[in-house]
Amino acid sequence: MRGVFISVFLIIWFSNISAQNLNGWDKVIQNQMDDTAELSEGFYLIEGDVNEIKRNHRNIQIFKSFDAQHHVVRITNFSKTSSKVWSLSDVWKLDVDEASSTRFLVVADGETNTLFDSFDVIAAYPSSNTYLITGTLRDIKEKLLPRLEVLHVTDKTVTPELESRVIDLNLNPNRVNKIHHFFPELDGSSELVSLKENRFQEDDIDLINRSQFYGLESEFIDNHATEMATIVAGAGNSFITGRGVANNATITSSDFADVMPDADQTYMDLGINVQNHSYGIERVNEYGVQARAYDLSAFNNKYLLHVFSSGNAGLEVASDGKYQGIEGYANLTGNIKMAKNTLVVGSVDTVGNMPAFVSKGPAYDGRVKPDVVSYSVVGSSNSAALVSGITVLLQQQYRLDNGGQDMPSALVKALLINGADDVGPEGVDFLTGYGSVNAWNSLQSLKNAQYTSGSISNGDTDTFVINIPEDAKNLKVTLAWVDPAANIGDFKALVNDLDMRLDDGTTKTLPWILDPSPNISSLSSQAIRGIDTLNNVEQVTIDDPAITYTIEIEASSIMSNQEYFLVWQYDINNQFEWDYPTGSDNMPYNGETGSYFRWSTTIEGTGELSYTTDGINWTELADDIDLTKGYWRWNSPPEINDAVKARMVVGEETYETDTFTVSVPFKAFVGFNCADSLMLRWNPSENATNYIVSFLGDKNLEELTSTTDTLLIVSQASLLRDTRISIQPVLDGGKQLLRTPTFDFTRQGVECYVMSFFQTVALDTGIFLNLSLGTTYGVKEVALERFNSSGYTLLETITDLTDEVKYLDDEPVQGYNEHRAIIRFINGEELVLNSGSLFYLTEIPLRIFPNPVQEGEPLFIITKPFEDRTPLLEIIDSHGALVHKQEVFGSQGVIPTGGIQPGIYYYRLKADGKEYTGRILVR
Repeated sequence: MRGVFISVFLIIWFSNISAQNLNGWDKVIQNQMDDTAELSEGFYLIEGDVNEIKRNHRNIQIFKSFDAQHHVVRITNFSKTSSKVWSLSDVWKLDVDEASSTRFLVVADGETNTLFDSFDVIAAYPSSNTYLITGTLRDIKEKLLPRLEVLHVTDKTVTPELESRVIDLNLNPNRVNKIHHFFPELDGSSELVSLKENRFQEDDIDLINRSQFYGLESEFIDNHATEMATIVAGAGNSFITGRGVANNATITSSDFADVMPDADQTYMDLGINVQNHSYGIERVNEYGVQARAYDLSAFNNKYLLHVFSSGNAGLEVASDGKYQGIEGYANLTGNIKMAKNTLVVGSVDTVGNMPAFVSKGPAYDGRVKPDVVSYSVVGSSNSAALVSGITVLLQQQYRLDNGGQDMPSALVKALLINGADDVGPEGVDFLTGYGSVNAWNSLQSLKNAQYTSGSISNGDTDTFVINIPEDAKNLKVTLAWVDPAANIGDFKALVNDLDMRLDDGTTKTLPWILDPSPNISSLSSQAIRGIDTLNNVEQVTIDDPAITYTIEIEASSIMSNQEYFLVWQYDINNQFEWDYPTGSDNMPYNGETGSYFRWSTTIEGTGELSYTTDGINWTELADDIDLTKGYWRWNSPPEINDAVKARMVVGEETYETDTFTVSVPFKAFVGFNCADSLMLRWNPSENATNYIVSFLGDKNLEELTSTTDTLLIVSQASLLRDTRISIQPVLDGGKQLLRTPTFDFTRQGVECYVMSFFQTVALDTGIFLNLSLGTTYGVKEVALERFNSSGYTLLETITDLTDEVKYLDDEPVQGYNEHRAIIRFINGEELVLNSGSLFYLTEIPLRIFPNPVQEGEPLFIITKPFEDRTPLLEIIDSHGALVHKQEVFGSQGVIPTGGIQPGIYYYRLKADGKEYTGRILVR
């Protein structure tokens, strides 16, 4: 329990504050100053409207607002004020959970050269005037709190926790596949994206040669980081599920052992405009040091968007703040996610359902969180990474349209939010925010220049006129701005309050707002229209819009000029458009599971869905598909393996897809891997006319050759730089089916023709010889031989060969057996393989060797199979004394001779009710 942080108590008390009820608070609020008192420079509690205080008292600086009327301020120049004023002790600065804490974050304002002379400074964050120090709480109270430069001290130095670990990459639910098909030039090639966590594996096949490190990265390489980097920017060299959103972007990394943002100059110097944060920290529902630091980072770097995962704590209940004890809400993982200038991303499945474990909003002050959601069924880490990749594509498009300029982060945020599809509860909500990101919609608003910006002063109103087509539906307009950072502990984070209205000349339509009251009924209620005083994002939607709207932006209460951005979009009546599959897609997308047909439409009713492989004959899939759902699942038959078209018939209209493919992954094998040549082989892929063989180049797969055969022999020299190979079937007409996952031909267990040659015992029958070949191509015959005292004896010559050769030697010798195989090729060459040796006993019950044995050296025992699984072995000296006894486990064992003196000994093995004896000579 917090013993010294008083904001919760003050908020309760301030609702009835007066000079008479200060009793009990004398340690914090010391005295009410009368009107004639001379105020010394220092911190005070003032009662009054925040805007009025700032306008009327230029020498008063506000450092914390407990509610709309009560503020901690610093007064300079011995000023007088007409407001009620109380003097304060320094305890208001302190937020400490444990008296034994030794690590503290200190926020200071002003000169700090001598401030920490008595402390060790571990890290400094100039962008937010924050310092990480070590010391004792006693020294903190005595040496730091009295200093006017010190504003806040907390022991909440947090450790990040990863929030998902498994890639479940699917770009279709968020329409990234559509961008990849229609705008292949949008690949992130001009952009640098940063991951805030451990270091990713930069030589991973999907990330190779696209990393830049600047000394900020962790020394620890982590699989989670590699997975996040793959979702953001994977090249797809491994397989389709390794292809990320911005598949040619450059990636860098910043160690998240320190969760504070990087220095402003770092972002600027490196040109980082998006940083992904797929982790959580301790859940705290307040505007803390980290939240303020990230708001400052965004404010100081207007082109930088921080993208955070919402968290995987959806089943946990808040234990602090305004929403404590309310199940199913307010469980975002960490106060970093209470920032307002970042983008917080939650998760939904492929059809928009939210998994129960995903964290929900609202933020501590009732703001909408998460901002948006995107696909993932394993964790919000993946969802955040996916949206970071989409952000990169939007930034690249803006750069192409605007002469290489960077896109302001508030515009990126407005585009992502405005383009999102409504999922979860109807309208904006505290579970899915403004909806599931639709990358295609956001890109279209950007390419069609359906956005604008402005800068406004307090009390002013800006207006913009937009014209809407007569047949438009579903108008959506989003306003967003990067707000100045609030003070640590403020009761709400919003500083500059803008208000948006849409005026059609008759009606003024207000944005959607939610009820943030701390109870389930309010938090789960549907959004209503109203004036938003909490969020720095506002959205208006109109189902059946007029032709012309005047968008009004009013600066109802701002402290300084505020830049803002507007984005709008609309649909067209009776419109139907396929989203998946496109002409670049395969169904199922990963070749293993079913996929959803996806479309966008303003047509209501049902449709009939069918497909064709020849363009003439159509196979019906369903005749009553609900068009408003926008998706339908197809478990496509694996036997199709062809180019396919689908169509949706709605009344008299038919909407056909582009030609796509239906196929499943197929396998390739290494036939032989010899010093001078390599053979690759694969099973035929139905309907394929040729096969493209590719190897890994500098960054991507590069075509080695194309062949109509199902095997390929190449010289090692022609493989150029890499041993990683993939093979892709191609249909007549050029459509490419799913290729094999990329494999390293040196790691398939195949050397020069041979995968393995070994012996196995067949009890009371003989010894099997097991030869596994990579291929029989070019092999004339295989000769199998057994070694005896006069050399090798031919057992069998096999000419009718398969890849797997199995031969029974039914007359092995009693004891060691050595075999070899001779592979004879058509060109006259031979390859000789030795199997090693195998001990075989059926007639002789056991053998002990070497005999004689050198003193101290071990003896070995081999027995035939007994029914008694643990025969007992005894060694007896010449006087009849027992010198050693042990159980023999299995058919082989080791007999230690340490301590046994040289001489003649007798052994006795008891098994199956019999005794077997013999002599041993120890030298």
